[in-house]
Amino acid sequence: MMSIGKNFSVHPYGKITDRPIEYIRPKAAAEYLGISQSCLAKLRMRANRANGPQFLKQGGSVIYRRCDLDAWMNQHLVGGI
Repeated sequence: MMSIGKNFSVHPYGKITDRPIEYIRPKAAAEYLGISQSCLAKLRMRANRANGPQFLKQGGSVIYRRCDLDAWMNQHLVGGI
């Protein structure tokens, strides 16, 4: 999600929303995704990055954007109507 002003952002699928970008630490991201912190850490390893959600590193700290976690979960949907 890109910020396009004070109160608006663009979702990865191009939809403009009025929700601010939400950043999440790895522990909360793992809980949100329903996976262990260890699994999420392994998905950040260089060899596995293509399989995991996008993340940011700022000053050595890892953070996730909620929109990237949602996009990653949507890519792994199975079945449906």
